[in-house]
This record gives sequence, C-alpha cells and structure tokens, in this order.
Amino acid sequence: MIDPEEPVRDPAGFVGQAGLVRRIYSRIGADRPQSVAVIGGKKSGKTSLLACISDDEGKMRALADGDRFLFARMGAQGETFRDPEAFLAALLALLPVSDGDRGNRYEAVRGRIDSLHAAGRRVIVFLDDFHFITTNPLFPLEFFSFLRSMANNYNLAYVTTSILELQKLCAVKDVQESPFFNIFTNLHLGMLSAQDSRALFLRLTSLGEALADRVTGWCGGSPYLIKLAAVRLLQEKSPEALDEERLERILAPVVAPYFAEVVAQLPPAAYKPLLAISKGKGPDPSNVHYLDPLIKQGFLVEAGEGISCFSPGFAQFLRQGLGSGMLTGKG
Repeated sequence: MIDPEEPVRDPAGFVGQAGLVRRIYSRIGADRPQSVAVIGGKKSGKTSLLACISDDEGKMRALADGDRFLFARMGAQGETFRDPEAFLAALLALLPVSDGDRGNRYEAVRGRIDSLHAAGRRVIVFLDDFHFITTNPLFPLEFFSFLRSMANNYNLAYVTTSILELQKLCAVKDVQESPFFNIFTNLHLGMLSAQDSRALFLRLTSLGEALADRVTGWCGGSPYLIKLAAVRLLQEKSPEALDEERLERILAPVVAPYFAEVVAQLPPAAYKPLLAISKGKGPDPSNVHYLDPLIKQGFLVEAGEGISCFSPGFAQFLRQGLGSGMLTGKG
C-alpha cells in the first residue's frame, strides 16, 4: 500500500539522488568528518534521504572504514526536543555509556564524545528537520556554540535537513550571527532525474513503461507528486488507456494542494513574476530574487536568461489555479 505522506524507511526502497548521496558520504568520510546541511522543500524527500544515508548497511558499503563510524539519528520535532536539556538527553541515549560522564548534560555529552574520539571512532549526528530547533527561541547561543565546539575539537560532524538555509531560520539574532553555521556545506535536494522518476513510478505501480513516461513527464521529478499520481491511477480501470486530456483532468486536482503549499512560501511580492512565468513571459529582472526558494528547490528552472516551470503539471497549476492570496511567505 502506497502512502505518499510516509517517508521511505527502508533504504532498499529509496530511488534516486545517487550523486547527492555520494557527496554527503564523501564529506562525512573525509579524514576529518565535515558537516552537511541538506536543504529541500516540503515533501521533497529529506527524511527518506536521511534514512538511506544513516543506514548501517549503507554506511559499510559507502565508507572504507565504516566500522569506525557511529551514526546517531535524531528528529528535531516533538516534545523530546523542546529545549536543550531534552535534546542533549536524547543524544546521550544514542551514545555508548562511558566513564567520562560527569556534571551537567553538556559535560556528559562532551565526555562520551571524548571517549569515542580517543578510541578512534567517528561520530555523525543526523538531525532531521533541524529548522524546528533553530526557530525555537528556547535554544540559546550557548547550545549552538557547544555543537560547534564539538565538531571543531573531535571527529564529529552533523548532517541536518531543513526547508531553507539554517541561518535564515533562526529565532534568536545572536544565533543567526554566530559562526555555528560556518561549519556546514549546504547541499540542495533537487528533483529526481527522468530515469529515476520513471523507475520510481514503475516500482510503485508496475503499470507499464509508456504510462510511466507520460505521468512522470507531466509530474516532473518530484517523488511526492509521483506517489500521489501512482495512488490515484491505481484506482482507475485501465489507466494505460487514458488519453492526455483525461489523464491531466484526473491528476490536476490531486497535485493542486501540494502546489498551493509550494507557492505559499513566497512573499506576496512574488505574485507578479510568478504570474509572468505562468504566461510564458520573462519576469522583471528586479523581481526575480523573490523566486529564489522555488529555483533552489527545483520547481522553477533557469535556462539562459529565462525561467520556466519544472513540469507541465506545475505550469498548468500556475495558469489555472494561481491566486495572489496564496503567496503568504509562510509556506
């Protein structure tokens, strides 16, 4: 049973992003592990990617000395991560107990990491949806300074996911201006390739290559949209026989709510340039910067001096469903 809302938990079911996976492993597998911030929009596959990378079997395949690595995976949502004390307690639960435990939780974490470092181990902490922490005012500058010092002084690195660059998602000004974010390499989670999109649809439905090409061509490389389309078409009798017009009429209302979420992240000032693109025109160059989030996430594609939609489905939504009230800057 396909549930588009659920991330892929089994790495064997994860499709695509091979280049990004290699880059992340390359960073964390360096002589001195390096921290990575993976940036992607809502439902872009960030959690699934993290599950794939933090899998122990994948670690052993990708890293020559994988047995030296300790992977600790945490999600930054929920009551467990309400404040630094809860966060550090959750991290301690993932680290082997050592004789170095002492003092407060900051010191306890430092003691355990120190013991692992002395034993030649490397620690990678995976932090999914880390923006829920940076936007939480209960996490002070001291907390982020501690995380940075751990990465600077030990064989420890972080792999985070967030909807935008972490520095843009800070509730506390001192945190935003701190050097904590300098330890990260930002990597953007883009769309799937045409080949991977097709492979995903076929894995989900087995409805045939011809339909896979038509559906993924219309949906583009969004794994979430491909899953939505797969679920809907499995309800149809002989979906392979649908003509293009009927196929689009079936899929358009299925994907529209997601596209509404996508454009909601833009400020109202982005309406005019987005409207211009929906009509096949070039937006005013002075307004293009309002579209940066969608360009970075792959929903809009820059080619030469022009900007276009990543898929016919998105272009159709902009032409038929875009309203100025949708753009709130709060998506």
